[in-house]
Amino acid sequence: MDLEWYLYVIVLASGIVCGVINTLAGGGSLITLPVLMTVISGENAAAEANVTNRLGFLFQSIVASARFKKKRTYEWSWGLRPAIPLTLGTLIGAWIAVHVPNDIIRQATGVVLVFMLPVIFLQPEKWLKSKITAMPQIKWWLYPVYFALGIYAGFLQAGIGYFLLILLVLGTGYDLLTANSIKVFVVLFTTVASLIIFFIYAHKVKIHYDVGILQAAGQAAGAWLGVKFATTWKPQIIRWLLIALITAFAVKLLVF
Repeated sequence: MDLEWYLYVIVLASGIVCGVINTLAGGGSLITLPVLMTVISGENAAAEANVTNRLGFLFQSIVASARFKKKRTYEWSWGLRPAIPLTLGTLIGAWIAVHVPNDIIRQATGVVLVFMLPVIFLQPEKWLKSKITAMPQIKWWLYPVYFALGIYAGFLQAGIGYFLLILLVLGTGYDLLTANSIKVFVVLFTTVASLIIFFIYAHKVKIHYDVGILQAAGQAAGAWLGVKFATTWKPQIIRWLLIALITAFAVKLLVF
């Protein structure tokens, strides 16, 4: 892909910002997807941007998961239980992404996010509680919910971090820092699963490795910074950032 030099700078910068946002909360695709859709041309540009975007999530998730683990904010076993149903669902969702347009589900996601905002406002004590030291019991009904969320993750990915944080904090009982740590670990599994499907169907939807890897390098750097912020900022700051980003993401999906 032959682009003007400044477009490469924009691709890299968008990756850095996305990596920070996704590590702290979610919705970084609000930045990376429009950039990729700008630099990728052709009638299938939206679908190709969607699958190319997963390269950044892979790099970002590896860095963030390793950094959080080094800081001992979570245990791998805590993330495996939600990761299994999510990954199974992702395989289905990624197959759908190869064959189905994504406009309708984008709008539906925006509506769901709008209804999620009151949940964060009405239960602040669950978002601001102290660090836990043991894995809470996962309620049985969360497993089919995680599976359904995995289908969405494979299909579109955008905003998956918000849904995971809400389920991990309000559904399972993790504190916000631990939930963020588990979130990036789980997203690593779903990203690998979706990329496997996209590799299999590479003849239908092209992955643009040049801009994808450049953006991924930026997301890895952003993830490194994001972990630093997540482990030093107070939960109140992260919660309000989450509210602001969910609002912006919902508006983007519903209006633009």
